[in-house]
Amino acid sequence: MAYFFKKWLKIQLLLILLISFRSQSQANPHVSQELMDMDYEEMYDLLISSQDSIFNAKVFQAYVKKAKRNKDTLELAKALRVRSYDLGISDGIKSIDSAISIANSIQQRKAKEYDEFLALAFYTKASILYENYRDERAVEAFIQCFHLSKRMDYRDLTIRTLSILSSIKAEFGQESEAILLQKRTLEFLEESKNHVNDYQDLKLDVLTRTARCYAYNKEIDSAQAYIGKAMEIPSKSNSSLIVSGLKVLQAQLNYYKGDIIQAKGALEEFVKDESGTSKADTQFYLGMIEGKLGNTENKRRYFESYDSIMGRFDYPLYDNSNEVYQFLLKEAINNNEKQLVDRYLDRLVYYDSLLLTTQKNLREITLKKFDLPMQEEEKEMLGNIISTKNTWLTWLYVISGAMLIGLAAYYVKYTATKKKLNHAISHSILLESEGYEGSAQVLENKLDEETANMVLKSLKIWEEQQGFLDNALTQQSLAKKLNTNSSYLSKVVNMYKGQNFANYLKDLRITHAINHLKENPEIVKTKSMIQIAEMYGFNSVGVFSTAFKNKIRVTPGVFFKRVLEVKQEKTS
Repeated sequence: MAYFFKKWLKIQLLLILLISFRSQSQANPHVSQELMDMDYEEMYDLLISSQDSIFNAKVFQAYVKKAKRNKDTLELAKALRVRSYDLGISDGIKSIDSAISIANSIQQRKAKEYDEFLALAFYTKASILYENYRDERAVEAFIQCFHLSKRMDYRDLTIRTLSILSSIKAEFGQESEAILLQKRTLEFLEESKNHVNDYQDLKLDVLTRTARCYAYNKEIDSAQAYIGKAMEIPSKSNSSLIVSGLKVLQAQLNYYKGDIIQAKGALEEFVKDESGTSKADTQFYLGMIEGKLGNTENKRRYFESYDSIMGRFDYPLYDNSNEVYQFLLKEAINNNEKQLVDRYLDRLVYYDSLLLTTQKNLREITLKKFDLPMQEEEKEMLGNIISTKNTWLTWLYVISGAMLIGLAAYYVKYTATKKKLNHAISHSILLESEGYEGSAQVLENKLDEETANMVLKSLKIWEEQQGFLDNALTQQSLAKKLNTNSSYLSKVVNMYKGQNFANYLKDLRITHAINHLKENPEIVKTKSMIQIAEMYGFNSVGVFSTAFKNKIRVTPGVFFKRVLEVKQEKTS
């Protein structure tokens, strides 16, 4: 089961861009001024949205060059974090450790930005270590990430890391503790529902890990119940991997329940597309099924394949290895295969020793650095509650006054928000570029007026055809469509639209989205937030929500609710 945890961590590190600084610097010695003129956030958005590796290399090089030019130490540290995941275990850890050292050397720190960087850096380090089976060091880094993210109230990362730590506890023999911790994680997630990004995806991840914790503890019914809850949640990212993982887990549970024929059929389908240690894990279950069916030769064939795969990864600590080598050793003894007897006996002794040592060390690490600090924090919280109990009447008046002030402030804010919302509902929302006069700057910026007009004409047609709704669109692809180059298109947009290309594209999408939703309120009822965002060219709910609020000063949720109310008022 452990391989799915490692797969998820790799997918979840999309925010840790997988780009090698050294190779890109050699391949792309020149950085365009257009990229250098962007801010860090724009370059980051390009990096995570573009699928063009050559273009990404140029953007990344510009990112590093800009940070060096501006003597921005924290951004340089971020660059090292960005590259660490793509360098292999040894160089990757050196790179992330260097990033952490650089960040710690900064004298004038912006506390929140610094803490957030360190939390993400330790998460990156832990993920690299865990994916490469350095379990003890990975747990220490995850614990550091947890304490940092909790201290700064970075709830997304706190919840994710807490869930990962409980999964690792279950993986290494602390199943009951892991289940209790996962339940607390789910409670904390529900309490934080309005304070986390991508709540649905985060809940799907935690539910899936909870199901696995129950599976480790052989509580089959509970594991299946959580699989059912997880499968009910739509996910906008990584859904195929998570759903595949849940189906494999369901097949494994069917094996433990005795439904071996059903389990065999499902696992034989999945093993075709798997590789590496994930394939070995599935082959273990297929081997066990063959054994129950009386097919000893097939069982041995699957287990020998398991052994071969483990050898390619230098025999990492993995689920069910002891059971595999016990069987292979017994078969070798029965067949008088002396060389194989020695080999499998060595493997069995190796895994027995490794499992005991790792479990012992991980229990000590989690007890000292995670469990005890958590208990002390809870005791301190309880003590504070008790010590303040006798003075609650005094503070009641203070709190009541503060609440009145807060209510007054809320009323003022509510009135202003309602006014902005009503204006957005009753008036057509305009583009930022409408009414912008930039043609006078054409000669000053050495743009050929005739060529610029041709590009503008093509751009207008493209806007009317709503080409901006393509969420795979890039500046380069649009320039090609308009028969111009990216640099010239950027200059035209800057001169005539008064914005850089990224903001211009975002404004087109969000303006169309708001006006279109007012005319078609049924969309709000029939589609999820991510589906609505994708309809209008956005790949992220977060980016969509931010653009929405920046445009009309209210969130999408508030706007959607009012749109439906207006529709009901018109029909009643």
